[in-house]
Amino acid sequence: MPGFTDRDVLQANQQLLTSITNGDYETYRTLVSPDLVAIEPESKNQPVHGLGFHKYFFDLYSHPTMAEKSRSVVGNVVSMASPHVRWLGGGCCSDGCGEGTAAVVSYVRVDQTCAEGSDGPTIRTCTETRVWENIDGKLINVHFHRS
Repeated sequence: MPGFTDRDVLQANQQLLTSITNGDYETYRTLVSPDLVAIEPESKNQPVHGLGFHKYFFDLYSHPTMAEKSRSVVGNVVSMASPHVRWLGGGCCSDGCGEGTAAVVSYVRVDQTCAEGSDGPTIRTCTETRVWENIDGKLINVHFHRS
């Protein structure tokens, strides 16, 4: 079982966020567990299990009518501010050696967009926590909470 570093987890997390922003469900589903548990505003802060809830939004925003409404002048950008990684299991040290079996990533998510016809860019922030598990030598997102 390969060890992962803080950087590996943050790269996987950024790849996941980018797949969401780009509407890339194929990449998204390779990075998340089929039994993902999520708590977020879209679910009215109720836990949702599995991928069906999120697949709905990928399908919705890829529909031509919604794609036209949400078209932006430039591509949307999503990034993490102040990310913090905490390893669980395996007694990992604090230097990011990644010998744990799971990692918790907490950060401020920053979404930047500039829709056609708007007065300028829109920047939204929220706090997110994601749990990444080392499953068969691959980092898989198994839980997240966004508020």
